Amino acid sequence: MHRDPSPADSCQTDSATGACAPAGQPAHGAVVGSTDAPSPALVGVGRSVWLRANGRPGVVIASLAVAMGLALLLLARPWSRPVGVVTWLGGAGVLVAGAGGVMLTLRPRLVLEKESVRVHLAPGRIDPVPLEFVECFFLGSRLEPPPPGDDSTGGARVRTLVMRIAERAVDHAARPTLPLWGAWSEGSVNFDGRWCEPLSVDLVRRLNRDLATAKRAARARNEARGEAT
Repeated sequence: MHRDPSPADSCQTDSATGACAPAGQPAHGAVVGSTDAPSPALVGVGRSVWLRANGRPGVVIASLAVAMGLALLLLARPWSRPVGVVTWLGGAGVLVAGAGGVMLTLRPRLVLEKESVRVHLAPGRIDPVPLEFVECFFLGSRLEPPPPGDDSTGGARVRTLVMRIAERAVDHAARPTLPLWGAWSEGSVNFDGRWCEPLSVDLVRRLNRDLATAKRAARARNEARGEAT
């Protein structure tokens, strides 16, 4: 993937293509002057959700867990006969596994917390990236391989959201991920559009606006601390 050799503090998004433009150079179709107004996602101090997960898989997992629990209950028939501890433990295990799956699936994909952007692209793993290293967001796509044995199609194209990390941040260039949720390599964090909230040009513009606002706020705090010392 082509990388801009000069890191930018932020970038704006082309309203037609979703491409990035460096800070200070308005993208074609961008609304000039709108970056000073923070979005509702930035209201509050300390933590804000930037990219939510897709809630539909969580609903499916919860439905399957309830269905399995009911099936186990009907097979055991505890109202007509005593059941063993194993049966109760099995039912509890199904419910706990379902609840855990729902929590992991619904956890936000991207959260701003203080001065770091926290990325959730693998179960049980949160990877923080310092705010200063995040350059911009833009829309992308990747080709999904066809099912095994299906030679009639070349696969479906999946929309993605790309978070670009500065080249100087070599320690944050790659991380392990769950491939279903996305990929992280060569300084690009790719969020699969099927496992997060709907992707659009408006969403990308909002993310870039929030990124610029957060960076200005961080610089102001650092300058205030420097003056205080």
